[in-house]
Amino acid sequence: MESKIENRGLAHLVILLLCIGLSWSTTQMAGAGVENEIQAENAFFRGSHLLSQEKMDQAISVLETAVKLDPSNPKYKEVLAVAYNNFGLKLTREGKISQGLRSLSKAAALASDDKEIRANFVQATLQAAAAPSEKINIEDRIGFLKHLLEIEPDNQAARKALAALLNNYGVVKGRGGVGEEEIAQLERALSLDPNNDKIKANLGTAYYNLALTKGKAGEFDEESTLLKKALTFAPKDATITAALAKSLSNLAVAKGKKGDTASQIALLKESLTLNSEDQITKKNLAAAYNNLAVSEAAHLNIAERIAALEESLKLEPNNKATVRNLGNLLAKEAVREAKSGSSGKAMSLLERAAKLDPQNQVVMNNLAAVYHNEALRSGEKGDHKEEIRLLKKAIEAAPSNATIKADLAMAYNDQAVVLGKKGDPEKEIALLSKAAKLDPENEVIRENLARAKKNAAAKTQKKGSHAGKKSNEG
Repeated sequence: MESKIENRGLAHLVILLLCIGLSWSTTQMAGAGVENEIQAENAFFRGSHLLSQEKMDQAISVLETAVKLDPSNPKYKEVLAVAYNNFGLKLTREGKISQGLRSLSKAAALASDDKEIRANFVQATLQAAAAPSEKINIEDRIGFLKHLLEIEPDNQAARKALAALLNNYGVVKGRGGVGEEEIAQLERALSLDPNNDKIKANLGTAYYNLALTKGKAGEFDEESTLLKKALTFAPKDATITAALAKSLSNLAVAKGKKGDTASQIALLKESLTLNSEDQITKKNLAAAYNNLAVSEAAHLNIAERIAALEESLKLEPNNKATVRNLGNLLAKEAVREAKSGSSGKAMSLLERAAKLDPQNQVVMNNLAAVYHNEALRSGEKGDHKEEIRLLKKAIEAAPSNATIKADLAMAYNDQAVVLGKKGDPEKEIALLSKAAKLDPENEVIRENLARAKKNAAAKTQKKGSHAGKKSNEG
């Protein structure tokens, strides 16, 4: 192929000789344009002659003048392209690869439709791509391959070769501390060879290294973004995953300090999806939920605040402050429900609070009050069993409440009276005894107990007397 292209330079000399007479006849023509054409033709003649003598560097210089003087003449460009081509091939054979490729590149650019010239440039470029670095530097190889792909965009060999070079070039930049440039080169490499796992791995590492630099500078937002990008190229890399989890946690803390609790929570949750066992992150998330629940600035209703505190306790069940906050919040909601007439909901909320925080006196006192009120309602309906049950629960919640004790005593009394009327003196006395123990100063209870005992004794005596008479008769 090379000899064929080089011979084309000699063939142009035959054409040149036929044109000599024409060049002389034009000397009589006037105007600057005509003068340029004359000079161009003379330069072309000299350049072609030098090319025939294989004085290629001189021929190229003169032929470039011809093209410059008359750029519209395709003949000049064609012969200059041949000169570039032949000179480029000569230089590459001599081991002057960069110079040779520059000349071949000029030939290919000047004669873009010439398949043989283009083939020479393509072949030489691909050979140079694999040449040792001492023969041709990496920047030149990259530049020539880029030009090749401008000419032949679908040349797969060139795409892969350029991808490999850009990969290596990027890694070198990274080792030199130029992380952004490393990533830029590796991204270009991957665009040329999308399925290359080596390039993907290098990209993951490059994004990771740059991310750590940002993190050391406190730029956690950018660090997290870079680490997420790194994971797209190395999704199973445990080191990158752990780094991202830590970065998100650090970013969350920064958001929390600025008062952006919602973002803080979202970031901490995301961090835990990557490292679910990180106790510091769990603790921070628990604190964030707690802070959100008690924040006056947060536009949350009671139910949302309760939910936030419950989420906090899932993460840190023994946090006393959160336990107390949730107990107080449940009590507050219970009071609201009670005032609106929903005593059942109030009782349920307070029972939850009491189970959670049995030492919370606010909760226990309110729970006792709800039980007490419900008990009195049951008593008014004549359901003394339910009244007693609720008052006993009220006493458990508030053992020192004298009013509840007195009401429980009266509930026992009222139920005892009912049982006495039904002819069950044993239960009557038992209930009245409990009542008297709870409220020993209550005259009504004392009188009822005395009466019940007296009636029971009389009844027992009467039974004994009746039994004796039957025995005598027998």
